[in-house]
Amino acid sequence: PSSPDLPPPPNITVTPEKMEYLIGDTVSIRCVAPWSKEKMQGFQFLGTGGWAVDVRTTKRTYTYRFTITRPKDGGWHACTYTVINQFRRLVRSQESKSIVINVKDHPPQPTLTLESSNGVVIEGQPLIFLCTAPTGVTERRFHFYKENIEIINRTEVTSENTQAQFQVVESGWDHTGNFTCGYEEKMEERWIPSYPSQTVEVFVKEVAPAPHLGVEPPSGVVSEDYPFRLTCTAFRDDFRLRFHFYRNGVEIPPGHVGSKIRNIGNFSELFFPQSPKKFSGKFSCGLEEEVGGTWVSSPQSETVDVIVKVRSHFIPLVAGIAVGVAALLLGLLLAICLCRRRRAGVHWKGLHNKDDPSSFPMAIVTNDS
Repeated sequence: PSSPDLPPPPNITVTPEKMEYLIGDTVSIRCVAPWSKEKMQGFQFLGTGGWAVDVRTTKRTYTYRFTITRPKDGGWHACTYTVINQFRRLVRSQESKSIVINVKDHPPQPTLTLESSNGVVIEGQPLIFLCTAPTGVTERRFHFYKENIEIINRTEVTSENTQAQFQVVESGWDHTGNFTCGYEEKMEERWIPSYPSQTVEVFVKEVAPAPHLGVEPPSGVVSEDYPFRLTCTAFRDDFRLRFHFYRNGVEIPPGHVGSKIRNIGNFSELFFPQSPKKFSGKFSCGLEEEVGGTWVSSPQSETVDVIVKVRSHFIPLVAGIAVGVAALLLGLLLAICLCRRRRAGVHWKGLHNKDDPSSFPMAIVTNDS
């Protein structure tokens, strides 16, 4: 309610007059104080958005201009003026009638999605963002942002009226961060920005390091038909893993010659109950990580030399020869012994101690036997 002790209210007008104002519109609010003998000191402009502006001037007319940047800039607006009364006191006038500024809200936010659902990708994988706006017929243009800074050098962008796609062919460490998108609608020959989309966080990880290959027996030398084991150990298990074993660069197929494979977390074991013949070679292993529905290969492990010793078929023959030789030697020894025993029965007649056997004729040697 107005008070008769206060100066009368000023007159207020707004230009341009519109039923609905857009973000970016410039509005002029004109406040005119009625004529009086009191000396003018200034105007006050008020808005229901919570703002107030004081202007010092001795003129009885003032126009306050501002640009609408948000919906809160709309609402009820009024003005007052201040004079010095006859008692040399500052007195504020009654408030003007209110004018209403209706501000059209920003277009609704779009939805940003990433093909890799968990936001984690391996370096070198593609990144595909999809920005989807609500259905509409107004002309639109889309924008993508990283850490609230617009991405200018886009690798590839395809756009429609309600959808835009942003693609990075090969991701790198510098693509780690927070991404958003937005769009603009063309209204009254001006582009009105939408609210930004929700944030999508992207984390680009390095390719998994090469796994470690172990061999049992550790010497890498195994006899044919004896057990033989290969183990492959990954250095991380952030994703689902798939292991592969290779011999001379060629993958060993599952179940090869009765082999069995066992996977536990970041560990895989390939076991041969009996080492295959001629299976010597250079062995290695590798792994794949499932990232966003795609299997990404790591480098292969270092190679390990494995020697499969062939069982010799000459061992029985050598053993037989040795037994035969031993039997022959034993027979010879027995023959020598018999021979010596027979010779032990011969007597030399006519031979006495200290006689020279060479002086006796052989005719007097007789065999008692």
